[in-house]
Amino acid sequence: MYFILTRLAIAVVLCKASTSEEITFKNVTVEWVSDTGGNTTVVTSNSLKNDVPSGEEMSVNINGEVPILYERSVSDIENLKSLVLSGVDLEEIKPGAFVNLPVLQILILSKNKLTELKSDTFRDLNVSTIDLSQNSITTLQPETFKNINIRHLTLSNNQIVEFPSGVFENVTLGSLHLYNTLLKTIAPKALATTSLSSLVLSENKLEEIDPEAFDMPELTSLSLDFNSIKHLRAGDSKNLPQLNTLDLVANKLEEVPEGVFNNSKITHLKLNYNKISTIASKAFEDMSKISVLHFDHNNLTQWDNNWLGGTSNPDYVMAGFNQFSEIPDEAFKNYPKLYSIDLQGNKIMKISPKAFHKLERVVNFSLRDNEIDSWGPDWLVGVSIGTIDLSGNKLKCIDGDLDDIFKNNDFVQLEDNPWDTECAEKIKDFTTRKEKAPKTRSYVPN
Repeated sequence: MYFILTRLAIAVVLCKASTSEEITFKNVTVEWVSDTGGNTTVVTSNSLKNDVPSGEEMSVNINGEVPILYERSVSDIENLKSLVLSGVDLEEIKPGAFVNLPVLQILILSKNKLTELKSDTFRDLNVSTIDLSQNSITTLQPETFKNINIRHLTLSNNQIVEFPSGVFENVTLGSLHLYNTLLKTIAPKALATTSLSSLVLSENKLEEIDPEAFDMPELTSLSLDFNSIKHLRAGDSKNLPQLNTLDLVANKLEEVPEGVFNNSKITHLKLNYNKISTIASKAFEDMSKISVLHFDHNNLTQWDNNWLGGTSNPDYVMAGFNQFSEIPDEAFKNYPKLYSIDLQGNKIMKISPKAFHKLERVVNFSLRDNEIDSWGPDWLVGVSIGTIDLSGNKLKCIDGDLDDIFKNNDFVQLEDNPWDTECAEKIKDFTTRKEKAPKTRSYVPN
């Protein structure tokens, strides 16, 4: 992938040599390849510029050992578009190592032994990608990134504990990957001036969403999954006005209060795989843009029919694998038209006769693997459902005319229920007829 943008590729193979002060590239084998030819040379040099041809844009890949990048060791190369220094045992980058690289787009420094990034290390670069993943970085000094434009920066798989203020100085940054580190703290406004649109902080040690730290006016996507966040507070997302995707999967949340997400622009909200036992009635109030809501795999016991008031019909409500035992009256009144409701894997035994009132159209509705032992003949009157899944429950029979009961459903899944002997044939005949019937309701609702 590192060679896609290149017209000329150069592979640099480094071999161990005797120590010589400030010689970055020792006994370097340079193999360069282009559309028109290639060549191989062996050099020892303190500057890559002396060892690569000018002319066509090129990529350089270095293999071997490069313990230190000295000042101006990679500088004044007008045609260098990609540089890969991955797995070369790099321990230190001197400030000023990268200077005057006008067409550089990709800089890969992954899988090395860097422990610290010093001030001015990447000053004045204008690049698409810098990859510093899989090092041993613990410290980021102020102005490590100064006067620089980066589309994508990766600092993942390091040992960073704190992200201090001042690391970015006059920086334009599109996306930052900082997952699987030891990060516990982000200083207030440390990322506020970077123009970030995407931030991945998965698999860290964060315990809260501090509005002062998460002050990012242009951020649209935030991944905080697999952290240690225990509490959500009203106002946590107040400084994220453009946020549309928030991932809080697999944290330690127990409650979702009112005032965290209200009136936000969030379209995709993931709260699954937590320990949530309580969601306030108005926790999702006036989320006018919400499309996908996950709160499956939690400890919820009571369905609140006031959830999602003031919304404009979300597409997916995923609430499976909780502890719900009952579906109350008008359970889905605030979102009458949607693509999917998933309540599988709960402990639902009781369904109110008016549970589906005000629900109009759903493409997929899953109630599989619950404890439902009866089904009312008029529960689905006026509701159009493409597929309703009642498999894996405790139904022994469904009284009444099944063709009439499920007349507004294209598919009815009834397998893996303990049907009475006298009812089993009725169910079998119905499902056979239903499979052959014309299908008209498998659509995305308007």
